[in-house]
Amino acid sequence: MSRVLFVSPVAFEALHQRHQSLAGELAKRGQQVSFLNPVRTGGYSCKSSSAAENLEILQLYVPFKGVSCPVLQMLAARFVMMLLRAGTRLTTAGTMLWISEPSLAWLTRQRWQNVVYDRCDLHGLFPGQNRRAWQKYENRLFAAARLISCSHRYLQQTLPETARHKSVLAGNASADIFFAPGRRQATGARPLRLVSAGAHHEWVDIDWLKMLCSQAAVELHLAGTGRGKSYEELRRHKSVIEHGQLSQARLADLLKSCDIGLVPFRDIELIRGVDPVKVYEYAASGLEVWAPPLAALRENPLIDRFMANTSDLARAVDDLATARTRPTPLVARWSERLQTILDRLDDLRSD
Repeated sequence: MSRVLFVSPVAFEALHQRHQSLAGELAKRGQQVSFLNPVRTGGYSCKSSSAAENLEILQLYVPFKGVSCPVLQMLAARFVMMLLRAGTRLTTAGTMLWISEPSLAWLTRQRWQNVVYDRCDLHGLFPGQNRRAWQKYENRLFAAARLISCSHRYLQQTLPETARHKSVLAGNASADIFFAPGRRQATGARPLRLVSAGAHHEWVDIDWLKMLCSQAAVELHLAGTGRGKSYEELRRHKSVIEHGQLSQARLADLLKSCDIGLVPFRDIELIRGVDPVKVYEYAASGLEVWAPPLAALRENPLIDRFMANTSDLARAVDDLATARTRPTPLVARWSERLQTILDRLDDLRSD
């Protein structure tokens, strides 16, 4: 059994997305996966817990971090490596480094069995990030990785030419639990149930969600996290039902009770490289998928309608009342995405 150190930008217990899903699939294939949660400060220790067969969660505490300052972050990465060696008896020669958190790029200074950089966002464009620092981290990963897997075509296209030849496009997918027999048929006997799942943070268009709530026969379900004054106003709207962060099982149940899945992104640069996991989960659950008319989302084949205003909304509601139920589209599964990545890694090994 080989070992994988999976360096994630999100905690395992956070909103379930690409990282937890791929780590789980690796574990199912018999890999011994150590999932490294985001490193915390205020100590010097390594704690581990079991999440499933072949899957352990690591939580490390280091004296300091300096994500905006690469020199300080290099020292933090050294602390991380020392803790991993002491606390888990990890040997780099027998371990594949699967890294999705660029700020720990200095871990690639070690001699790993293989290095996979899973590029899933336009790093450096999130609120509060130092763009130049994140570019340094990514440049190191571009050079050190044997394989760069990209979740969106734009992320692959914007790789340096020297890195593009060792990349693979492996978009997001849906977990098996979300798949339903077919599309739901909306009914006029009750409100139209819309659902917006995920993190409702700075990249979400809250005004667009408020516009959807303006329709009398609409009920908006919010699942996930949220922050900010606009979000607080939205959650208090009379047509909104807030569920908070749900387990995958409870989220799957909620989606199957709704009619429309929403992708409420703002038109910002960050979104150009996003392949929303929620779109796959909505489509697998049999929901029609709506989004604002953003150029970055137009090429997504799983999005059914683009809503710009209340006229579009009224027209869509009328159409749903008379439309025939369409078959559920083909939706990728995480096992398929992982296989795409591993096949490309095998190809590069044999070159």
